[in-house]
Amino acid sequence: MTATNGAGAPCRFCGRRRDPRVPGRGGPICVDCVRAGLRVARDGADRETPAGDVLAAVTSPLAAVCDFCGRRERRTFLGLRRPLLRVDCAARDAVICVDCLDHAGDVLNVALRG
Repeated sequence: MTATNGAGAPCRFCGRRRDPRVPGRGGPICVDCVRAGLRVARDGADRETPAGDVLAAVTSPLAAVCDFCGRRERRTFLGLRRPLLRVDCAARDAVICVDCLDHAGDVLNVALRG
């Protein structure tokens, strides 16, 4: 996996064309939006993207699925289901779960190191 998303597509959450980015089905996510999304996931407070759009925690367990992995819940080994925390940018109709944010952060860390 690379940390850029082919043909220079803009970030799904802020619309900027800034490298590095992590690819996703609906479009990539940039490093600034990953940082803001992780902060939203940590404390639940809304954050602003570099473009001025708002990232907010998804409060409904039945709300939109993650654009990156297609999940809205986490299933345990025993088959139990738990809601998966997601962050959305309503202005751009983009949603990402904390698992994908965490993975994107890992990919970006590797890409930025070298």
